[in-house]
Amino acid sequence: MRKILILLAVCIPILCSAQLNKNLWKASIGQGLAGFADGTNQAYLFHYSDTDKFEKWGISPNEEAWKNKWVVDPSGNVRVGTERFWLSSRSLVFLTDFHHATRFAKHRFTEASMLYYAIGHGTKVKKWYWYLADFSIMFAARSVGFYGSYNIIFKKQ
Repeated sequence: MRKILILLAVCIPILCSAQLNKNLWKASIGQGLAGFADGTNQAYLFHYSDTDKFEKWGISPNEEAWKNKWVVDPSGNVRVGTERFWLSSRSLVFLTDFHHATRFAKHRFTEASMLYYAIGHGTKVKKWYWYLADFSIMFAARSVGFYGSYNIIFKKQ
């Protein structure tokens, strides 16, 4: 928490400048949500047995969830190679299990933040350190999102 306060104290003068990207806040929110999705994914993979939150929500462990993309025959055997539904093992895999859903969310939020940043850039060229300031703010937002999910919501007990 102390590091975040120091970071904010350093960034406040920068934040008041007109040299920052005009869509920086939208891009930073996207990065925060991407970090949150990534932290949730990592907590799911590495803290599943240490927290009961995933089980309360009916999310099966990753060791079992991979089966959701394949057909299960009447005797209960998973037929790897035969998709449960069209594209369930490829472009629609995010609909089959929590691991792929959180990865999908992380990537889409990252792409959205890049798009917002690019649109907000315009044609104005600025000094290199203003780009560094923009990306530092977005990195901080992503880190806060990751920390919030991994270390607060899904904290190892």
